Amino acid sequence: MPGGAIPQPAISPVVLIDIAIRPRMNFYLDGEREGSFIVNTKASYIHGQPYNDPDDNPNDQPELRVRSEPTAIQARNDDLSVRIVHSDSGETIIPLAGIAFNETNREYSISLTGTFRPRQAPWPITLELTKKDGKKFIATTELYYLTKPKGPQSVTRIDSLYGGLQVRSTGPAWEPFFPYSFYLSGPWLGSSPDNLKKFKELGYNVLHVIPGAGGIGYDLHELDTWFDQAEKLGLWIMFDMRWTYQNINYVKTQVERYKKRKNMLLWYTADEPGEYPRPLFLLNRTNFPIQDGHEDPPDAPGKAYPFIKSLDPYHPISLCLNCQNYYFQQYSAGADIIMADVYPIGTNTEYSTKYQ
Repeated sequence: MPGGAIPQPAISPVVLIDIAIRPRMNFYLDGEREGSFIVNTKASYIHGQPYNDPDDNPNDQPELRVRSEPTAIQARNDDLSVRIVHSDSGETIIPLAGIAFNETNREYSISLTGTFRPRQAPWPITLELTKKDGKKFIATTELYYLTKPKGPQSVTRIDSLYGGLQVRSTGPAWEPFFPYSFYLSGPWLGSSPDNLKKFKELGYNVLHVIPGAGGIGYDLHELDTWFDQAEKLGLWIMFDMRWTYQNINYVKTQVERYKKRKNMLLWYTADEPGEYPRPLFLLNRTNFPIQDGHEDPPDAPGKAYPFIKSLDPYHPISLCLNCQNYYFQQYSAGADIIMADVYPIGTNTEYSTKYQ
């Protein structure tokens, strides 16, 4: 795509079915007995494949019954039969349940202990949907059933049904967690040992320190002191590698040093990485004033992602896109959590100088 912008999609003349399957949790741990899959059968005119065959009556459009609340499996006369299988072995995991057309967030419970063995590699999964006329639709996903981490450390996972985080630290129970924080300055933290306590008293629960430019960007011994204090205060760590995530040596040093902390929440790689599509006649001008973000290579987050996961599969990876529509698809491929800089403080959110 020229300039990396996502184009306006074409509109289909017929209704499409946009099917998707995903595990409810982005991973499960050894010892958990049950899990679930979330299935969507959305009606769309943009994404998916035709719900009816081309030779079907064009006036015979499906009834669009919107069902968006999470539901358990029910025995009922649905539009599509559902079968979920191991992609490799063909073993059936969910046998012939039902689902309606244009339904979202349908949850299907599964047994983990009787079906999967813990490992670090994902299990490939296939969803088969069959209409009453025999037409089939296929979608795939991966399920992670991980071995437990060695030694005491935190674990963070994503609940894809409700969109939140779950954390475990020293105990076996998962707890819901809503991060609330902002970017913190290292010099401010270091100016007084009471600053972190003040930060906690204001209601924030995540420590996100911005690294300095040059080298690894931190005094790691100073950082250890702050993280120890944060753990005592009940603050979680969002570790920022914005200047170093493209250097595997720096990444390995930081991830190996901090992944086993009891208050590690998640990793942060690209910060406003967007590339601005400069006109050809300006490509050689270094003083071109317009720039959207730090102009990281579009594939950089995607290259860092599997390496970080190989070192630490127990914490999500996040990044923050900038506001312009450049290479969003490529950058987003390198993260579990996509953020945006909204900057609601110190600005007039009711007036825009751009759209005045």
